[in-house]
Amino acid sequence: MSEPVLELRSISKNFGANEALKDVNLTVPHGSLIVILGPAGAGKTTTLRIIAGLEAPTSGQVFIEGHDFTNHQPNMRDIAMIFDNLALYPNKTGYENIASPLRIAKTPKAEIERQVHEMAKMLKIDHILDRTPATFSGGERQRVALGRAMVRQPRFYLLDEPLSSLDFMLRIDLRTELKRLQRESGRTFLFATPDYTEALALADTVCVLLDGEVRQVAKAQELYDEPVDRDVAKFVGNPPINIMPGRLTRENGDASIAIGDVRLKLPKEMEHGLPASLSDVEIGVRPEHVRMVGGDSTGAHLSGAVNDLEPLGMHTTVGVNLGGVNLFFTVPGVQEFKDGDNIEMHLDMESILFFDPQTGRRVSS
Repeated sequence: MSEPVLELRSISKNFGANEALKDVNLTVPHGSLIVILGPAGAGKTTTLRIIAGLEAPTSGQVFIEGHDFTNHQPNMRDIAMIFDNLALYPNKTGYENIASPLRIAKTPKAEIERQVHEMAKMLKIDHILDRTPATFSGGERQRVALGRAMVRQPRFYLLDEPLSSLDFMLRIDLRTELKRLQRESGRTFLFATPDYTEALALADTVCVLLDGEVRQVAKAQELYDEPVDRDVAKFVGNPPINIMPGRLTRENGDASIAIGDVRLKLPKEMEHGLPASLSDVEIGVRPEHVRMVGGDSTGAHLSGAVNDLEPLGMHTTVGVNLGGVNLFFTVPGVQEFKDGDNIEMHLDMESILFFDPQTGRRVSS
């Protein structure tokens, strides 16, 4: 098996008394698109800067293609870094901006011509090569910046929230283009974002970074279905997961869970997977795992009073009160509920998650 293109080993970083990164470990295979997902202040940019050599770690090592580059200068690492704040040369054309790193590397003129036009065709910016950045749209500026970074073919690319300043539709278009570009080129991208939708849409693998710690590294769907703890579960998903206090009881060979004033019987296979000592728990329920009664009526029966409505066009988010505990779920289209209306629901018991209320860790079921 070949060496990974990048390996972070026990990276920590302190800024005075502030511990920005805590024992970060991450392996990035050749040709992969890894997303570092986390909110503002989680340590995403610090991680990328340490990889690029712009910051020194307090402890730990950065290995690039099997060699220790921890103390090497940025220009020795052969990495391209793309930021949100696009720094194009304002007086140079699109062609000259993309060609600039090749000129610095003293690439022959004919080869520069070939590579710039090849990159422009891949990024669909052939038509703006003779124009200056003042005439570019936001998406064109981003593509030119990406082309300038990619044209010299470094070991891998670091992208620090490169789409965050773009409008919603342009972000969708560009992330689709970025994913296509990465797959067609086979190059390695490490992409940082606070947007879980962006992360799940782009990534081969997602690394969740919270409070400077790597909480989970997993495939996108695994991250959503099997979060390692409560914080990861809450960060991934919109509408967010319902986290509700519950109490597990066992009687006459059957187990049930109390949520507010509602008691639900657990399936046998779920009961067998829970520790016998478990009593107080937190229940995680994704909104899509609750549905109105009617049609397919399998699942545990619930009823509650409507206390919140959020119409969002294609669906409506509904909040109900279950004896002092709020539960949110989604229904198709616009619903004519009123506050206080009592509605009947079913909960997919096979999909609920259990968390330890003390540690926040997910309890296997």
